[in-house]
Amino acid sequence: MADHPLARAPPAALWLLALLALSGPAMPLAAERYEGIAYSHGTDRIAYRETHWLFDRDGTQQRLVIYRCADGTPFGRKWVGAAPSATAPDFDYEDARDGYREGVRTEKNARLVFVRENTHAPLETRPLPASADGVLDAGFDAFVREHWQDLAGGRAPHLDFLIPSRFEYLSFALSGVHDTTLDGKPARRFKMRLAGWYGFAVPGIDLIYDRAGRLLEFDGVGNVRDAAGKNQHVRIVFPAAAIRSDVPESDIARAAREPLASRCEPD
Repeated sequence: MADHPLARAPPAALWLLALLALSGPAMPLAAERYEGIAYSHGTDRIAYRETHWLFDRDGTQQRLVIYRCADGTPFGRKWVGAAPSATAPDFDYEDARDGYREGVRTEKNARLVFVRENTHAPLETRPLPASADGVLDAGFDAFVREHWQDLAGGRAPHLDFLIPSRFEYLSFALSGVHDTTLDGKPARRFKMRLAGWYGFAVPGIDLIYDRAGRLLEFDGVGNVRDAAGKNQHVRIVFPAAAIRSDVPESDIARAAREPLASRCEPD
């Protein structure tokens, strides 16, 4: 399939940089930055790192994520805009190591899923499947916050989570909810499993959130692929000590244009 016209559209980075250039006192930018360290499953080996920036632009939350090799070299970038909704945002993720790209865009009131397997493959685009409970990418955090009381009451909400590489949703259920502590602070742990009779055969995702609905730890198959092109099973820790508020605009602009490496050096 030939590239869709969206593939030739200016990247989200250019959109953000244009806003930064035009912004003034009437368009304040409130930003927060936090870090995640992804460890290979069952080990203390760092698989990659991720840095998140959260900021508001004209009342809409935006997210920029830079994925880094264990040594800090950036190799991937993701943009998320909390529109059309917080649980089903548009997003664009690219891994410069092999050119893999995936995301969802809105164009003329139509929503499109796009995937490129590697640098040499075309960008394939299809309509986003309809789903009343569809959750996209980082919209999962918003879904958890919306259903916080259900989780606290032991109810197990279901959701359809988009798998861009398959151009379809998979149905998941949240279960095993219980209160716990992490680093001596109150937290809530639960599991995200495929719904249906076959769910037991597929590893679930273990999640720990603090009482404010902030993700503290993720343990499962993530969206970052390994050198063989397979999604990695990782444990991602988000240290509270790495959270920074009132991040300057220059910090986001610098991350937006930071060159991405085509490979990670071996440990």
